[in-house]
Amino acid sequence: MNVTSHTPNDKADAAQESREAINPWDIEPPSPELLGNPIEFLFVEHNRQRQAANILHLVADGEVNKAGVKKLIDFLETDFAVHVADEELCFFPLLLQHCPPEDNIDKLIERLADEHKKDEATVTGMMSMLNDVLAGEKFNDKASRTIRGFAEHILQHLALENAVLLPIARARLDDKALCALSDMMKERRLGS
Repeated sequence: MNVTSHTPNDKADAAQESREAINPWDIEPPSPELLGNPIEFLFVEHNRQRQAANILHLVADGEVNKAGVKKLIDFLETDFAVHVADEELCFFPLLLQHCPPEDNIDKLIERLADEHKKDEATVTGMMSMLNDVLAGEKFNDKASRTIRGFAEHILQHLALENAVLLPIARARLDDKALCALSDMMKERRLGS
């Protein structure tokens, strides 16, 4: 009888191999079916933004994968912008309608909306830097700091939304509000 035992190091090695098998330059597309569960869809979109932040860190460190940088540019110009519109035009207004004053949600939403405005300006400025990477140019220290800073900001922003905003939404948005949010998000993406 052949018995195989696994030591903690074996498990750690297997976990490392699994992480290496995942393409660090990829941003996984969401399943369109998730639009039927808009809070879960927002959570998945946040995970995609985390993947984008990881790519930004790689680029800031001087690593280049042209296909990955191109995906990142496409993501920031399209999906990221659509996600911000989902939150600003649909999600935030619904939360403001359904949350009682004691939730103090208005201050949090105001903060997140202000961050979105700054994000838009930063993304616009970063596009030329990322296109320079595609053209084979190297970053200077300022560009590297800008990209790394934006990646860190995304992660902090997402932590706040995931830890505070999404749980409040799960508690406060009723089925009618969730259905309306789902319909608005579908319309923005599918035009139907």
